[in-house]
Amino acid sequence: MRPKLIPAATAAALTFTLVACGSGPETEQSAEADSQYPLTVQNCGEDVTIEAEPEAVLTIGHSAVALLDAAGATDRIVARSGEFEAPLPEGLQNPPDDIEVIDQADPAAEAIIGTGADIVIGYGLFTAAPEALEAAGIPNLIVAGECNHDEAVVEAIGFESVFADIERYGEVFGTQDAAAASIEGFQAELTELEAQAPAETQTAASVYYWSSSSSMSAHGGLSMANDLLERAGLENVYAAEQSAYFEANFETLLDADPQVIVLSYGGYGESFEDAKAKLLSEPGAADLQAVQNDRIIGVSATDVNPDQGALRGLATLIEGAA
Repeated sequence: MRPKLIPAATAAALTFTLVACGSGPETEQSAEADSQYPLTVQNCGEDVTIEAEPEAVLTIGHSAVALLDAAGATDRIVARSGEFEAPLPEGLQNPPDDIEVIDQADPAAEAIIGTGADIVIGYGLFTAAPEALEAAGIPNLIVAGECNHDEAVVEAIGFESVFADIERYGEVFGTQDAAAASIEGFQAELTELEAQAPAETQTAASVYYWSSSSSMSAHGGLSMANDLLERAGLENVYAAEQSAYFEANFETLLDADPQVIVLSYGGYGESFEDAKAKLLSEPGAADLQAVQNDRIIGVSATDVNPDQGALRGLATLIEGAA
């Protein structure tokens, strides 16, 4: 999650048809072949052409790092940004711990170009002008669950878009075998987790705070968190909200009075205890049945992102729901 109220992917962003040098969609036989450049991929509904195999990547946000790790391409990362003081996600196979974070927030175009990166992968550009990167010949690929931040979401994010992203990055970096192996493992883990979900459905709300001074926000029906709730046997009280992230008046939580509250924490470096204390300080919080029954489940913000870390989030929800 990025500390800005943002919707998520559009329907077009969730279809990743990879086309290289006029070839058709990838098949099982072609998956083992090396990528052919120039390579054209769909990126948030638009074609982006990558002239040569990328060797130097600037990441913006945690999901970019996680997805590149799954695709077997973290060795291409030369600089990181947009992590807002939060630590890297757990469980990375090859974490880029020694790679410099050039900006904890949104990097400027000059800073991006100065890293020598030949491609940018992340949640999008908010400070840098896209035209500046285009002029420098630096493609900008946006994580599927972060497409079109400032437009209404028309289709939900879920694990399928995560797997499609990993496949896409495997194609971009010529690491298809590593990407395919990761996807196979993640799909098996997902199946195993779903089999452990409680049979009885409970109502739940997934909420969080962007900062120590912000009001409560929630995950709507089109968010990655909503997909996790559904798979964990939890009915999202905000499922009818046609957005991924939105600022929710605390009164709406009081009115819904869910059986379970899922509280994301760590988005700006705060602990679960700090986030919980902020939630409990809200007027009327003591009247919530989830508070009275101690049914507040803490989930790291990196575990509700649109990447494979959401598997950890799902495991946490299933355990907490049980």
